[in-house]
Amino acid sequence: MNRTPGEDTTRPPWVLRSRIIYPLVRAVVHTAMKGLCRLRLHGTGHLPAGGPLILVANHQSYLDPFMMGAGIHLRPHYLVWTDFMRMPLIGTFCRTFGGLEVGHGPPARSLRAARKALMAGDVLEIFPEGGRSPDGGVLPFARGFAQLARVTGAGVLPAAIVGADGVWPPSRVLPRRGQVDIYYGQVMLNEAAADLSGEEARRVDRAFAQRVRQAILDLSAGRLRAAVKPVAAVSRPAEETG
Repeated sequence: MNRTPGEDTTRPPWVLRSRIIYPLVRAVVHTAMKGLCRLRLHGTGHLPAGGPLILVANHQSYLDPFMMGAGIHLRPHYLVWTDFMRMPLIGTFCRTFGGLEVGHGPPARSLRAARKALMAGDVLEIFPEGGRSPDGGVLPFARGFAQLARVTGAGVLPAAIVGADGVWPPSRVLPRRGQVDIYYGQVMLNEAAADLSGEEARRVDRAFAQRVRQAILDLSAGRLRAAVKPVAAVSRPAEETG
């Protein structure tokens, strides 16, 4: 499904705006996740009423985006690699439910749609490891989301996903039953000046990304561990490099 010329890409798709369809789909997905993963949510009281907000979590399985959004009142957009967006049916599904395409070009271009969504007051879901962890450990975070938070003023809410690597690890073709806990933390702000540039901006954003990663590790109360990105790990989209 291609965008028509002049189409307003800042407006959420109709499903995200629907008062009937989205809650119904969310309830179905939430029920399915509770059945498959025995999904338990903790700290949902930290979730604000709306955006602009960036939900940032560690990435353990393909189920993570669904688990993150299904059990909460927010209606987040999420970033999807261009390769997936070009797949028949999958691309249509992703766009319908708020997927924002992320290419492999310059970071500024890749982050444009995400920035527009946040400036419009929306919610964005990001997994800044750039891919699924191969063993459940929390890989280093790239700084793309920190830059977005700084230039848009959006808050960042850290979330720790624990147990999803046991339900659908990279080594399995299909998921299996298990238990997953998601711990939502308190909103954090990247309060550095929005007009910073160059090495100073990169330094500030890297430091904020590290703080958010540590917050996620702390939320898990020892159930997650910090990991170093292996040489053969999955490559990350361009907007999440650095």
